[in-house]
Amino acid sequence: MTVSCHVAPADAVLAVQTLETTDAEAWTRYVAQHPDANLYHTLEWRDVVRDIFGHQPLYLLCRRASEVTGVLPIFVIRFPLLRPKLISLPYDVGSGGALVTDDASEDALARAAVDAARALGAQRLELRCRSRRPVLDALRLQVSEPVIFSEMVLDSEAGVWGRVTSDHRKAIRKAERRGVVVREATTLAEFAQFDEIYLRVFRDFGTPPYGASYFPTLWHRLHRSGAVRLLLAIHEGRCVGGLVLFCWGKNLVSKFAACLPDAVALRAYNALYWHAICLGLRERYERLSWGTSSRHQEGLIDFKDRWGAQSSPVAVYSLPLTGRLPSLERYYDTGQAIGVAWRRLPLAMTRWVGGPLNRWFC
Repeated sequence: MTVSCHVAPADAVLAVQTLETTDAEAWTRYVAQHPDANLYHTLEWRDVVRDIFGHQPLYLLCRRASEVTGVLPIFVIRFPLLRPKLISLPYDVGSGGALVTDDASEDALARAAVDAARALGAQRLELRCRSRRPVLDALRLQVSEPVIFSEMVLDSEAGVWGRVTSDHRKAIRKAERRGVVVREATTLAEFAQFDEIYLRVFRDFGTPPYGASYFPTLWHRLHRSGAVRLLLAIHEGRCVGGLVLFCWGKNLVSKFAACLPDAVALRAYNALYWHAICLGLRERYERLSWGTSSRHQEGLIDFKDRWGAQSSPVAVYSLPLTGRLPSLERYYDTGQAIGVAWRRLPLAMTRWVGGPLNRWFC
């Protein structure tokens, strides 16, 4: 499908088209030079989502003459008996929306996305942005701020360490005294070992896990290039936790961390996060995303801010085409009855049910 949109600010015409195979190099070059890009905006991540979840990519490319001036990654989410929905981007609320050179390009891409949603008979379009976007505000899309995004600047070790609060510094030292060692996973078997910890911890959080193919796919598609790295917390020869990092361009993303209950008192989380920060500093990344937290998770938001992160609401711009919009706030509230029930499920059942759930609730 090809979508066209023309904007005429005096001396230029913008054209938006769906990404074709011949445009892949142009997309990659543009994303590589954009300061806000991370792994989620790459074609490598497009292929991971398609392989794991089966979603159809609908990637929009904006040009002024031959020059690329913006990109908008979208996935078409389908489920039996339901109308499709278009989301930019699933599986990370704060990384969607367009990367652009100027406002006119963002406007053109957003209008093309609206046209595509209508042409596909979608129930809705969602553009999940890191923050409020004046261009999207002007289009009068419905906007909500369902979750809080936290991010820190990686300027220098002295600067970062100076922003870390004293309780976190003490916890880092305590983890070291108690024998917690952090190292990077180097084998598929170690990814599988962390997967078992992730499965247990996310069940206890009341959160459906990704399907069984998630970690093997990350390993096979993204680990060799260094785009995905897994830090492991080891105590007395046993893996007690880990942290998954998405590494691309100038930006690190802490996808998720999980530690066994007995490792919490060892301050394994603090050891993992500090090693992630040191990795970012050592390899000259400029920002580290701590991901999103629901608004009621005040303790978690404070935990991130005490590392020196800055927290603010994400902005989700939506166009409902059929029915009412669902509440993302409720989905991220694990205190709901469904979250309580989830914690009581056998581990094997959480994966069996969680995989299909995450194909739609994404």
